[in-house]
Amino acid sequence: MTDSRPVRARRTLLAGGLGSAALFAMQARAGADAVSGNTPRHVRKVADRAMDRFDHGWRTGAWDPFLAMLTEHFSFWFPEGAWRGRHEGERGRRAIEEWARFHAENGNRVTGTRRSVAPLGGARVLYEYDTRGSSPSTEGYLNWETVIVEVRGDRIAALHEYWGNVPPTS
Repeated sequence: MTDSRPVRARRTLLAGGLGSAALFAMQARAGADAVSGNTPRHVRKVADRAMDRFDHGWRTGAWDPFLAMLTEHFSFWFPEGAWRGRHEGERGRRAIEEWARFHAENGNRVTGTRRSVAPLGGARVLYEYDTRGSSPSTEGYLNWETVIVEVRGDRIAALHEYWGNVPPTS
């Protein structure tokens, strides 16, 4: 009787090696579809398209292309004013539509420089801006802002905006 342990060990090693190679290949394919971490390229593409339309709305007052990308049930967070706080569902969708309409009708225009984009994983992407007023009604506006967008399919399901000018401590 021969000892079959070395044969079994080689088979186990070979099976383990092939399994590892297959796992590595699957991870490489998944990585090819990811921007960063576990954020799919599709999410980044949709989020970028929405934020390009958001920027266009601010520059021109034409918000309809941006609003067309929103889901029916929407999460909108804004830090101050009449729209301060978090608005969810159909109410969230109405709140951001009213917000956009208010800025369009009042001639409020701003120009933002997109400083960075950071995929947050899953369906969320964070945008960082330096923004300044570009119309008579916003001429004194100068701010740093972050906007988190959540993607669902080919639309966005959330826009949460955070900002503030914090004076230097010295």
